[in-house]
Amino acid sequence: MGLKNPNPEDEYWLALDNFWSCYEIMGVSLVDIQVWEWLYANPNATPEQLKEAVINAAKEVWNTYYAGILGGEDETLLGIYSHMIDYPLYLPNYPMGHLIAFQIEQQVRGKNLADEMYRMYTQGSIIPQHWMKNAVGSPISIEPLLAATHEALQALKK
Repeated sequence: MGLKNPNPEDEYWLALDNFWSCYEIMGVSLVDIQVWEWLYANPNATPEQLKEAVINAAKEVWNTYYAGILGGEDETLLGIYSHMIDYPLYLPNYPMGHLIAFQIEQQVRGKNLADEMYRMYTQGSIIPQHWMKNAVGSPISIEPLLAATHEALQALKK
């Protein structure tokens, strides 16, 4: 449409927003995975035991991946997604979606969007890693987001 972007830092802020979204939901995803592993190992668990397992998983993930950065110890915030019990193991799809979207956004930037979308979507029904390799030239990876996050932090420090 020929519109100019008045803020050249937008790209950096979008990378940081994507990074934060991934960081937040990855923790919840790890809790989801741990809870379902626990449920499969304890099929006769009571609601009270399940509650305790969720709290323990939330604390463990927090202490391992968040406490050193955000502070606090034994926080249970990552256990907040109670619907992880109703809809098992869908939460890990969110960070994967963020990573895929980020890689696709990088691929289409500055190119004809319609041509890129047509090229990507006419591959057919193939496994995700193969689709991504054809669509963006590399498999699903956190590396592009980490590189963009590092670049954004360096640029915005100035």
